[in-house]
Amino acid sequence: MRIINLSPLIFGLVLLPPDNFADDRLVTARPALQREVLSGFTRARSRVLLAAENAGRIESVSGDVGDRIEEGEPFACQDQTFINMELRSNEAERDALAVDKAYFRKEVARYRRLLQQNSSSQSQLDAALRSLDKINTQLVALTVAADILKERKKRLCIMAPAGWRVVKRYIEPGEWVNTGEPVVDLGDYHSLVVPFALSMAEYQALKALEGELRLTLPDLKSEVDAAILRVSPAFDEVSRKINIELEIALDPSLARGGLRVELALDIPLRGDAVLIPERALKQRYEQYWLKRADGEELRVVYLGRIKGDDEAWVRVTGPGIKPGDQFKLNQEQ
Repeated sequence: MRIINLSPLIFGLVLLPPDNFADDRLVTARPALQREVLSGFTRARSRVLLAAENAGRIESVSGDVGDRIEEGEPFACQDQTFINMELRSNEAERDALAVDKAYFRKEVARYRRLLQQNSSSQSQLDAALRSLDKINTQLVALTVAADILKERKKRLCIMAPAGWRVVKRYIEPGEWVNTGEPVVDLGDYHSLVVPFALSMAEYQALKALEGELRLTLPDLKSEVDAAILRVSPAFDEVSRKINIELEIALDPSLARGGLRVELALDIPLRGDAVLIPERALKQRYEQYWLKRADGEELRVVYLGRIKGDDEAWVRVTGPGIKPGDQFKLNQEQ
């Protein structure tokens, strides 16, 4: 058996200076953050108040509070008796003019033949042409009037966006409504909006989460993805904050206004506090010290201990210390 003497190798490793391992013993200071939880309440993505375009008696209503509007189905219709009578009268006038038009077309053709035979005067032909043109003009006017009546009849039925839900109903069948009176309040609950008022630091923290933003719904004991929908550019003189709206989507059976929502944001602490692993901190005579990568020692103020991902971290502050600075671990621990 061959015996190898490792003593010189071990002795040489022991004599290597500690700086040879410095790169493996450095830690980087992180920004010190505090978690803020903001609360808001859901509301419909959009709201619309529909009003009556014409005065009249309500003949039918097809939806009640909470109902979903069906595709192509009107919410309410007004009585159409009189407008139907106007349409029939218009049609009768056009039929009568069509008879006159056919007669004067024959008259024009007859007078042209007679004029060629010198059996009639030019004035008689001109009078027949004038009557025919007048009838054509009256037919055009009646056709336009019929189109107006049809459009008015169409608007007697109040259409609503498909899929929206009835928030409040203002009318009942048989009730008289005047022009401009509200008929129904509708909300779009395909997605929900949650308004918040944020400070600039909170808004920057929110922007950093864009694409990974999640909100908590305590009442439903669940979390949901969210996206920034609107950011107001205006200055709110009362709150002095930035008004924003976040958009979330829920199952249609759960989507409603008034659900409490929590937004958690990690905000940098005011001041120069940083986070550092507790193992980098050295305590001497009730004072705390950190050692930079170049060996410089700095006295710091200990602000408290937090729980990190895999080890204990502490908040400290000191002159010249900022996030990104590197420090040596305390080799005495």
